[in-house]
Amino acid sequence: MACPITVSKFVGTVSLGLLTGLSYSNAAITIPSLQLLPTAAHASRALSDVQRLTRKHVVRLTNITTGCLLFSYTISPKHRKHPYLVWMVAVAAVGSYGVDYWFHRQLGVKGWALSLFRDSGRFFLSSKGKQPVAKKEDDLVVVEAEESANGESVQRAMDRERRQQRIRVWLSGTAFVMGIVGLWGDKS
Repeated sequence: MACPITVSKFVGTVSLGLLTGLSYSNAAITIPSLQLLPTAAHASRALSDVQRLTRKHVVRLTNITTGCLLFSYTISPKHRKHPYLVWMVAVAAVGSYGVDYWFHRQLGVKGWALSLFRDSGRFFLSSKGKQPVAKKEDDLVVVEAEESANGESVQRAMDRERRQQRIRVWLSGTAFVMGIVGLWGDKS
């Protein structure tokens, strides 16, 4: 039977690998292909959907990664508490939450946190503040045309998102390499 510590490290490392792959595919394939759309309105709508879905999956994968790695660190006996687990958690959290905050810092901390909860599919408080309301944008289909999109501003938004994903690739990739080396060192 597999040791729960090893399984937890493995799941955290695999989630980190998926996070790295998600960010890489967005930076290298998805965002450049959005530049080929015929109108700025279509590109703007597609970019906002890509940003929302990417943010949702990044938050989930980061939470799985940090949860599994912190769990394996806390339940490990003293002789198996490796500091690389803490470093992996720190680099993964900075690569996800830190980079996301840096690129959305104009919202402030409270606005950033609310937008993060909203985009990650969590419940958020309505404007009245009385009861939580679930976001149902995934079920809506927008039929009206958006003519107010400026091509240059959409291009700047795409470049900014691509830069954010590239930074996330480097940080989460660094944590992923630490995890691979750490798992390889734990084999004995």
